[in-house]
Amino acid sequence: MSDVWALRALRWAYVAFIAAASGVAIAQGLRGVGEAAHSGHVVLALAIPELIAALLFLVEPLEVLSAAALVLIYLAAAALSLAGGDLLAPLRFLYFAATAIAVIVLHRARRPAGRAAQPATITPAA
Repeated sequence: MSDVWALRALRWAYVAFIAAASGVAIAQGLRGVGEAAHSGHVVLALAIPELIAALLFLVEPLEVLSAAALVLIYLAAAALSLAGGDLLAPLRFLYFAATAIAVIVLHRARRPAGRAAQPATITPAA
């Protein structure tokens, strides 16, 4: 497998996982169920933007913006988890944030020097 396809597989697997987890959280939030000490409304407030940002992570001109949104969402989720007494969840959110950042850094490192993303064209990202 080439490095291009490996990075593409990582991006798509990451988005599939985050989208699925967000979908489950949205379904629970709609039923009023939250995680640990958090209400369903808090879960929805994080899961809906997370799902949108994860899907936008597949669009190259929006990958940095969506990754930034994901990192902010994960920081909020980590802080809420710590406040609720969960010491393991923040590590999970750190892993999710680091994965998004790594995909962006590796994708941008593959570009030839001087080639920038073309904002007028929406193409599936590697």
